[in-house]
Amino acid sequence: MTVLLCLPSQAQFAYRVDTLAVTKVKLSSDFDARQIIAPAALVTTGVLIHCFGHDSFDEGIRKWATEDWRGDKPYRDFDNYIQYAPLAMDLGLGFAGVPTEHHWIDRFIETGISYASLAILSRGMKAIVNSPRPDGVDNKSFPSGHTGVAFTGAELVRMEYGWGWGGAAYALATSVAFMRLYNNKHWASDLIFGAGLGILCAHVGGWLLEPAKNLFGIKIPDKMQFAIAPSVDSYSGSLCGTLAMKF
Repeated sequence: MTVLLCLPSQAQFAYRVDTLAVTKVKLSSDFDARQIIAPAALVTTGVLIHCFGHDSFDEGIRKWATEDWRGDKPYRDFDNYIQYAPLAMDLGLGFAGVPTEHHWIDRFIETGISYASLAILSRGMKAIVNSPRPDGVDNKSFPSGHTGVAFTGAELVRMEYGWGWGGAAYALATSVAFMRLYNNKHWASDLIFGAGLGILCAHVGGWLLEPAKNLFGIKIPDKMQFAIAPSVDSYSGSLCGTLAMKF
């Protein structure tokens, strides 16, 4: 496939960019029961605290966060933005040259499935549980959506790039959870459950990756080559760029 782009110009020069090769690395996404141990423990803990330890544990943590930690400090809203930092790492690190486990198309599919699962489960539970936030703004406290988003991304980074980058992503995700406490937006049980749900949804994306590709007939080429060759049209003098992609 060749795409020709022309830009008006009188420049009389041409140069060529070397071909960039992208090779697919295939990773098994088979279900492994060990993958559900950590998220199941977090989800169960969140439910037990929400149901049986709210007055003691949740209230105690909220008091510490809002009175001892935050005090008179102003509201900080950067958790609304850094919740997406692990997601950006998952999709972007591979393009920055970090070795990956999946082709970039696989990463986008896996990520899409993971976050679609999180949106369905998280919003559904918010509607069913109908739990008031500690600041009383609404009844969408359980589970924490911000925490779920951050921990889904963090686990995807760990799965894709290992614990080196995964540790950094988890640090960001944990900071999001703490900021939800600081801003009095969630109870501790909301955060614990949200973290477990996020990790679980990341694995759902991995488990459903190959079935989704088979369902929609998506095939990843073994090798994809790009060639970019800017040149000058001898007739019009316009600077053109030719992009060639070989599958």
